[in-house]
Amino acid sequence: MSPFVSADRLALLVSLVPYLRQQEEAVPVETAAAHFGVKPKQVRDAVRLIAVSGTPGEAGVYSHLDLFDINWDALELHDLIEVTHFVALEEAPRMSNREAAAVIAGLGFLRSLPRLVDESRIEELLGKLGASGATPHFAFGTAGEYPAARDAVAAALATGRRLRFRYRREDGEESVRHVDAFTLETLGGDLFLHGWSVERDAARVFRLDRMRDAVVTDVSAGSHPGVERTRPIFTPSDEHALVTLEVGSAAMPLVRDYLPAGEPTPQADEHGRAIVEVRIASLQHLARLVSGNAGEIRVISPESARTAVADWAEAALREHGDR
Repeated sequence: MSPFVSADRLALLVSLVPYLRQQEEAVPVETAAAHFGVKPKQVRDAVRLIAVSGTPGEAGVYSHLDLFDINWDALELHDLIEVTHFVALEEAPRMSNREAAAVIAGLGFLRSLPRLVDESRIEELLGKLGASGATPHFAFGTAGEYPAARDAVAAALATGRRLRFRYRREDGEESVRHVDAFTLETLGGDLFLHGWSVERDAARVFRLDRMRDAVVTDVSAGSHPGVERTRPIFTPSDEHALVTLEVGSAAMPLVRDYLPAGEPTPQADEHGRAIVEVRIASLQHLARLVSGNAGEIRVISPESARTAVADWAEAALREHGDR
């Protein structure tokens, strides 16, 4: 049975030919292996398989011009890969600007996650995309785009120790919190920590971009048996303001998070709009939500909510005009 049966080995075969086509001279097997993150033996096996591959001629049979050819002496004696004849490949496939932008945006998002991936590998991929003539140059941003508290939260989760940080609520009030971390999640580009608040003696959710001076303490996190370790980012309750919104279909997935658990999503009318009643913990948050989805969300009532959105928009316009 051919050793190239897994998805990873198939990916190596598909990627190796364009890679070799771009090289101006023979490539050491070790160099190619390091480039693709595989063992040298896998590269040698792939090269040998490529050497007996090609495209049949018009008669459906192969001639020597229909097959790849390699410098066997270089491979066997010096462990160098040199393809002396390529077939059915005038040039390496290149991504369009749109495709490159999508890949870069995805890698940038992965880089912002709480160490769920190897950031060095992402930086390496971004560097290759930026340096390659096959793709346009993009500004990738900096590694400091994620909240400063992220590393402390990740360390607390990894070591099972308690976090201490200053937390600013939606209304601007700040207080010191001691939290036993449960999970870290992302929603809409924001990072949220689920944990047990010592001060509140209950499970709470915290936005990382509102944390300041986060440190991992020497205190071990409590076990908290029976506590649900995962919960929705926002749990509506009767304590929250009831707001009536007119929502377009594009923004309905955002609003759905504010509906009580188990409540069906309202159906849109013939114009793609729906009237939705939701519970909102903060009118400031509502103002940001509506302003960030202008044209898709409109506040119907109460008047205090409409005023909060209007004040937010006016403040933003004034700040923009001062610049």
